[in-house]
Amino acid sequence: STQMEWLAAMTDAVVQASVDVKKSGGTWATEDYCIRRVADQNAEGDSPVVDGEDGEIIPVSREISDMAVEANSTAVKYASDIRAESNAGDTVVETLVDDKTEWMIAGLNLKIAWAALNIALIFARARSTTNDQYWMMVVFLNVGLWQLCSRPKVLKRQAVDRPLVQKSPSVTGTSQCVKQGPNDAAANARMDYIEFKPPAGNSTLKVSSPDDSSFTKDGFQFPTWVPVSSDMLDVRSHGYLTTKKKIPSPGELYECIAVDCFASSTRFADIATRVVLPDIKFDDGNAPKTWKCPDIFVVSIAIPTEAPKFGRSTDDGPGTTFVGYFKMKEETRATLRRITDTGYDPSTDTTDSEKHVQKRLANGVRLWEEWCTRSLVDPTFQARFKLIPQANLTELGCPSYIEKYNGKPVLIKRNQVTGFLSDYPSLNTMEFDISLHPFPFLFKQAMAYLKENYFDKGVATFGFVIEGRNDEELPEVVIGAMRVCRPSPKYIVKGEDFFAGKCPKSSLR
Repeated sequence: STQMEWLAAMTDAVVQASVDVKKSGGTWATEDYCIRRVADQNAEGDSPVVDGEDGEIIPVSREISDMAVEANSTAVKYASDIRAESNAGDTVVETLVDDKTEWMIAGLNLKIAWAALNIALIFARARSTTNDQYWMMVVFLNVGLWQLCSRPKVLKRQAVDRPLVQKSPSVTGTSQCVKQGPNDAAANARMDYIEFKPPAGNSTLKVSSPDDSSFTKDGFQFPTWVPVSSDMLDVRSHGYLTTKKKIPSPGELYECIAVDCFASSTRFADIATRVVLPDIKFDDGNAPKTWKCPDIFVVSIAIPTEAPKFGRSTDDGPGTTFVGYFKMKEETRATLRRITDTGYDPSTDTTDSEKHVQKRLANGVRLWEEWCTRSLVDPTFQARFKLIPQANLTELGCPSYIEKYNGKPVLIKRNQVTGFLSDYPSLNTMEFDISLHPFPFLFKQAMAYLKENYFDKGVATFGFVIEGRNDEELPEVVIGAMRVCRPSPKYIVKGEDFFAGKCPKSSLR
């Protein structure tokens, strides 16, 4: 009994070290990594204020509490609020951190607490407990300590020096950056702010050739990208089910207009909502849109660059992400207008009759329109999306076990595991995020090897296509293609800095 009383006292000490208990009165409110009394916070002075939904001025402490309640009652994927500045040039930001464990007892104190608990268990085993009681105690106390000391998702407060972005409804496709000073902070307190968004393509340089300079005029170095034709990618031909013959793609449905490339500790998703998309226009006159296909198609490819370590998730982790932004071509638009017209009959369509059957785009456009319509509700049809990667592996002298996969199409079959489709009708945009993190261990080892030895010399082309499975869907037509040059780990931007507006802008060139 003495040992058990000692263990109870040890548990109380762990709890006491995990929270900051104040003796003064007040109700409990969640704070960064501890529990804190609102009365004490009010005694010290309120945090900066922000606008409520109806223009009400709300203390930040109160809003943090509201956010904590909401986070416990709903599945919050991502949240970030911009606060008014407490000092000139500083912005207080509250962020909800995803997929990370934050220790309430950190560093050496955590190790001491864990060691003390297990030493206590050893003493308990040496006295009167049976084997079954001992191991049950080991499991329950260690699991209990883990639950006590960690939180899967926590609210983090940090002060960062970055511009605030003001909503500007009069400007299409752009954002106006406004920096508050000490004299205008009160005047701007009620203005409507959103989180900073970088322009799409600000992490790379567009060049004409892979050999062109990767430096801006101000001396910053970035990965580069080159516009590329899809005829260098092989796709299924008309009659493929019989001949098994592949041909160069007869064209592409979208043209690449911007590329982003960044490294990060975890995968970034929903890129279209994190950036300012390019402002594009089409001369459709007064004709209504009769198709589902988006004006802008965003594709991101998250590639793992470290083999997973023991105890870590295999579905996420450090990696490099390539993002392509594609604009629909006028030829694709004209074909969509024709094939989605009321009363259209493909059997009587003679528009492309003068073209060779292997050069016609109509079947590929029809398949793309069907994919955009059905894939949002049909994971099986979504699984027909193919990635075609191609790189200068022979030139670089890569090992044969890596080179044999060069140019081989990869079906992105697993919905919400390797493929994530999002639709943004208000932006006329669809996005397909590809995650290669769940791929086998050997693939991740190969990617880690490529990163360390070849990324600074590599030129990679990525093409995207919907798999055709009968002659009415063939020949396949590439949706879009992008070519990224030399994404060296030495100068590739960090994703966390890119989306926070804290890295150099490639548009300075």
